[in-house]
Amino acid sequence: MKNETLLMVDLTEAEEKLIRRLTRSFDIKTESVKKNTPANYPELFYEKDICLVIINTDQDRIKKVQQIRRIKKLLLVPVPILVLVSAERSSNIYRYIKAGADDYIIMPLNEESFAMRFYVLLECGQAILQTEQSLDKEQNIDKEQNIDKRIKINQSDEKKAAWNLVIGYLQEGLSFFAPRSQFARRGGRPIFNKWQPVRKIATGGDGVIWLVKEIGRNREAVAKIPHSSLLNINCLRAAAVLKRLVYHPGIVHLIEVVKDNEKFILIQEYVQGCTLSELVESENISSRQKESLFLQLLSVIAYSHEHKIMHRDIKPDNIMIKSDGKLKLLDFGSAKEIAWVDCNRSPEGTLNFMPPEQLEGKTCLASDVWALGIILYLFCTSRLPFYQDNSYYPMDIETRMVAVPPSDIKSGISIQLEQVIMRCLEEDLEKRYKNASDLRDDLLKVFPDFGNGMQIPQPG
Repeated sequence: MKNETLLMVDLTEAEEKLIRRLTRSFDIKTESVKKNTPANYPELFYEKDICLVIINTDQDRIKKVQQIRRIKKLLLVPVPILVLVSAERSSNIYRYIKAGADDYIIMPLNEESFAMRFYVLLECGQAILQTEQSLDKEQNIDKEQNIDKRIKINQSDEKKAAWNLVIGYLQEGLSFFAPRSQFARRGGRPIFNKWQPVRKIATGGDGVIWLVKEIGRNREAVAKIPHSSLLNINCLRAAAVLKRLVYHPGIVHLIEVVKDNEKFILIQEYVQGCTLSELVESENISSRQKESLFLQLLSVIAYSHEHKIMHRDIKPDNIMIKSDGKLKLLDFGSAKEIAWVDCNRSPEGTLNFMPPEQLEGKTCLASDVWALGIILYLFCTSRLPFYQDNSYYPMDIETRMVAVPPSDIKSGISIQLEQVIMRCLEEDLEKRYKNASDLRDDLLKVFPDFGNGMQIPQPG
């Protein structure tokens, strides 16, 4: 069996050194590619099991777009392509993604931040490669013949190449190709030749969520499938966050990341229960349970903040409550590490849970504290402190937000608890709790017995 190979295209010496250090404990060959002409590209892929391609794009933009397209066509298996982009060239990112790149990182590299995202892509590429190899064995595919076909594709005109590429996928028997209509119905075709769709759970702005079952096992899971391959970046970044936070029991567990039909798909644990939103609306929730759930949520967010991760979409719909009363925080699609440099400045999150700075496309750990304050406000008053019409978002929305004190709405709320809530909802970041750990420490200092149901007023 050939060693898996990681291609490093036009990387600097420092970048190559970092990659080799990160892969030191793996049985992976790293190969440096520099200043190769397009004519020499086919031999770079000949008889190699490529599991990941990393390209430094700090050169002529047109040439780099062409290079990414060429490499994409030559890959025998659709493993990830990661591009490194300088801040000065960040305006080209969309062109690189459209050309075939799956994710990007703004340089200079932050080693700690880069490592987790790199490992997610590497693990995904290895899984894709291993699945292709097992399919080849099952179907007796002549790999030499497939390689020759790919090389010939790149010698023909563009239109013929696109058609031959489709035929090549069909002849190779890959499970990754499916017509759009078949994908939309999703009816019976397994995801990644491994996860059998059972039923659609929900459809959101980023993708569709399916309940799936692992073939050959009785394990159920949730598959989050993006609407478009252009949303692959969100999936990969959510995976990197979930990998980083894997040890907290209150965070939904990531089983694996797979690539199917050119889309990266998150396979996560299936959490049975009801959302916090459903529980609150049912009015079947006691003060003790509210306090217990808030402490659990604080634990999750404090843990995330200690690992420099912002969730950015904390809301009752993203919180599942299991039958045993344990809480699970879902949907890390908007989450990011504070060190990540992102060219996208558009606000992400849910309007009625977003602080003023998030509406302006700027977030920090204290932005999550605002959402926590809104949930505590909701627990105390049974209403949200702010309501904005989504039909006007992101234009014509009110960015000045001053909450009505909860004691003006509901009697029985102590001055100390109201002070905690209002500090969470401070417009001025200097006055708001800096992170969830600060909020938790202050709350438990003021109310050491918080959780016994004595601080949040009883329903009714």
